[in-house]
Parts: sequence; structure tokens; C-alpha cells
Amino acid sequence: MRKASVERETKETYIKIDINLDGTGNFVGEYPVPYFKHLLTALSFYAQWDVNIIAKGDIEVDPHHLIEDTGIVLGEAFINAIKGSNFNRFSQRIVPMDEALVMVVIDISGRPYFSLRDDRGLLRGSLVKEFIRAFVNKAEITLHIWILSGENTHHIEEAIFKGLGLSIKDASQIVDSLRSTKGMIL
Repeated sequence: MRKASVERETKETYIKIDINLDGTGNFVGEYPVPYFKHLLTALSFYAQWDVNIIAKGDIEVDPHHLIEDTGIVLGEAFINAIKGSNFNRFSQRIVPMDEALVMVVIDISGRPYFSLRDDRGLLRGSLVKEFIRAFVNKAEITLHIWILSGENTHHIEEAIFKGLGLSIKDASQIVDSLRSTKGMIL
């Protein structure tokens, strides 16, 4: 099984994540920002990851530090768990949620790159972007997200996390041989 445990402590946050990439979608633990726990639960469920998290931070100041650091720790746990395995590498999903429609395209490439196409600026200033950017950089993946339609930011953000979960599940599926003409990815 592809598992990892990562712990990070700063003056602002403490986060410990245990991850099993070949799990059942079970998200458990302590996360003091309820809305973000909701999004992380959706990601874990659709990725079929088992995630155990303990997170504490200076949320009385602002949840920014905790959410960004969670992306860092989850990204590091993901890359540590997937290293050494042969995986499908690419995937894409288009996910609706009510009026929202989001496309998520991923390449587990060893090259971090994040692009968000949000033509109407619906997620301007959103902590979701900070989480995803931190996750992408530490997980060393290429991730493109296009907001195709939507008005309600909750629906858009939840569709993003569901789409990320579904696409990363497909891209990280174990295959017989490495999917790279170079002969290596990570």
C-alpha cells in the first residue's frame, strides 16, 4: 500500500497528516475550519484516500496560514506515498454541482504548475486557490482548473475538490509500467 505520514510545525500552525492512497475515502481527524474540513472530506472521498489529520493554527487571526500549510503537508504526503510506484499519470474530469461546472486536468509529472481559468474572477482572493497552489507545488503535479460556469462560490469550490479527487484517483491508479517516454517522472 502507498502510505505516508508528514508532520509540520511552525509558529502559526501544527499539521500532521497520515495518508493511504489506496484507501476507501475515509477522512478523519481534527480540522478547526468546518467549511474547509467539508472540502477536504470531499477530496478524500472522491480520491478514495484514507486521510487522518490533526491540524491546529492561529485561525483567530485568519484561517489562511492553516489552509495553506495543509496544502503543503498534503502535497508532501501525496508525493511521498506515490514515489516508487507506476501510475497512470494523466486524467481529466468535468464535474457539475448545481449551476457550477468545473473541468480539472492533472498530470502527475514531477513538475509543479497550477493554472486556474476563472474568467469572471469568482475565486479572487479565495483560500481555495492558496491551498491548491501549495498542494500542487509540494505534490509536484501539473494542474489546470477551468471554471466553465457557475455563480455560487460554494458550488464552484466543491466541484473543484470533487473534480480534483476524481482526477487524482484516476491519474494515481497503479499500472504495469511507468507512463513516461523519459523513463522516469519523480
